[in-house]
Order: sequence, then structure tokens, then C-alpha cells
Amino acid sequence: MPLSEIVGLILIFFIGSVLLTDILLLFFLKGDSSKDIATSLFDETNLPRVSVLVAARNEEATLSRCIRSLLSQQYPADKIEILIGNDASTDKTEVIARSFERESALLKVINIDHDMGSARGKANVLAQLAREASGEVYLITDADMSLPSTWCKAMVAAFEKDTGMVTGYTAINENSLFASFQAIDWAYAIGMMKVVSDLGTPVTGMGNNMAVLAKAYHQTGGYENMPFSVTEDFQLTRAILSRCYGFKQLISPPVTGITLPAASIKGLLHQRKRWMSGALQLPVAIVAVLGLQAIYYPLAAVLIVFYPWSILLVIAKGVVQSWFVYRTVRLSALPVKIGALVLFEFYSAIISLSTLLFSILPSGIKWKDRHY
Repeated sequence: MPLSEIVGLILIFFIGSVLLTDILLLFFLKGDSSKDIATSLFDETNLPRVSVLVAARNEEATLSRCIRSLLSQQYPADKIEILIGNDASTDKTEVIARSFERESALLKVINIDHDMGSARGKANVLAQLAREASGEVYLITDADMSLPSTWCKAMVAAFEKDTGMVTGYTAINENSLFASFQAIDWAYAIGMMKVVSDLGTPVTGMGNNMAVLAKAYHQTGGYENMPFSVTEDFQLTRAILSRCYGFKQLISPPVTGITLPAASIKGLLHQRKRWMSGALQLPVAIVAVLGLQAIYYPLAAVLIVFYPWSILLVIAKGVVQSWFVYRTVRLSALPVKIGALVLFEFYSAIISLSTLLFSILPSGIKWKDRHY
């Protein structure tokens, strides 16, 4: 058999594997099933005290929106506290946080001026906020998030007797075509994580939208006793799962938060490079799937050169992936911009290749005006 045919068959196998993966994702994607009351950890008559932990560094543009959404939670006022960790901000973040602190007894601002143990950056802020928290459940979000008023109660309601962590759904404010592309990218990734999680292999909590049982968190020793990672949510997930706790991933309107998109290509690439550093620690099978996704477009381009008819496989993959994203987003009851979905493959081809190249550069990771 000529070498060109062998290469072609190998490429068809890889492209077919990506298509099959998307078909399986679509088949296994399910909404959140109703929970057996007998397995519930909390109910309406037994709501736990919750501590909302927010790490804030130079967030003057977004912090007010976040705090207002947290102060509007439909949760008993005597069972909720909101802790804002001001992480050495050089803008008006502390001024804004203090103004809300004066207006509401639910909110407390804590200045973070030193590192604790091995923790750095956001992990260090959360480590110190957890030391101050009095809740049975820690709800963790970011200062650029806006949460629905149902968020606290819905996240708490998802805990069952063996659950250590619950993660919600985060969408992106689609204020531009670039933002819409990012929203689709997020939906695909989160939908994929939900399918894998529902099949019994949890991937990671979302650091801007998750709840952790306080007891489970402290059994890990806290962030100050974990090896430092720029993907602190992944690190905590691994630590909690290692203590034999269960994990729940939700996609539904009551737990859907809205965050802001990366403002530039450079910012997006730094974000994705940070995520990839955590992804490399996942099980081999999941890393293999992610690797296939990363090199899919170059392989597809070469395959089309060898076999022009294979463009049908590429089109089929685009259709199946688009339908998967559409279904994922609709589970949250958010609208889907069909135009952006149609154009997404072109964006994804450019960003996937750019991310691959950017990730192998020797430069570090820039995150919240710090270099790691």
C-alpha cells in the first residue's frame, strides 16, 4: 500500500474518532435529574449556613455587579455571609467593597497582604477566606460574575449525603461576536465535562461557580497545604475526590452565572494556557480526547488534500458539535446565536492552532496582573 494511502487512512481514523466522540457526547448529554429526597443532605427545613467566598484583584469595573447579585440571593439572611478578599488591588476595588460593607451586615471585606503556606494568587485568597468563614457550605465565585437570585439555594439543594462539591453553569456575556465565539467554546467544554461527570468521571469544578462542603474542604488541609496550581479549582476538585466524596455538575437556569469574555486574543490565549496546565493532569483517556480536539483542524486540512470527499466528515463533525452546543446552552434556558454557531468552526480552527503554539512557548502564564 502506498505511503500516501496509509497516511490518509490514519487521518480518516483520527477525524472519524473526533466525529464519533461528538456523537457520543450528544447521545449522553442529559439535563439534571430530579433528586431522591431520601438522599438529600439539606432541604427547605434544614438549610445550612453558607459562606460566599469572592477573590477580588483589581475588579473595580465588575465588583459592584457581582456584590449586588449576591446581596439579592433568595436565602435566609441569618444563614448567609459574603466574604470579599481584596487581593492587593491597586485600583478602587477595596473602596467599592467597603461601601457595600457599610450598607450590609451580610458582607465582610478582608485585605489579603501575605501568602499562606504554599498558596498563591487566588488560591491564597480563598485559603484565608476559608479560615474566616463560618458556613457549612462554601460557595465560591469570582468578582466578574453575576449570579441569579436562586444560585445559593439551588447549589445547596444539589448536595446529597456523599457529595463534597457541586459546580454550576457559567455562561459568557455575549456583547460582541468575539464574545459569542467564547460563549460557544465554553458551552462545548462545560457540556463535555458534564457528560463525563455524569458517566462517573468528574473533571473539575468551575472556580467561578462552585459549592464545597466545608468539612470536605478542611479535610484536604486547605489550599495552603496543597501544591500550588494556577488551576486552583482543578486542584481542589482532585483533593476532595481523593477523600471519596461525590461530585455533582449542574446545567440549569437556577445555577447559571454570567461572566465577562476575555477582552483580547492575547488575554484569551493566556486563559487557555492556564487551563491547559490543569488539563494535562487529567486521566489519560480524557487528555487523549482533548489532544485530538487540539490537532483536529490541521489533520482535517491535510486529509481534505488527500481525499476531497472527506470534507463531508468535517461538515458532519461541525453539525454534530453545533447541535451539542445548542442543547447544552438550552439546558440553561439561555438563547443561542445561530449565526455565531455557524461561523464558530472558523474561529475554533484559528484559536485551537494559536493555543497550541502559544502553550509551547517558554513564556509563563499571566493571570490577574501576575506572572506564574
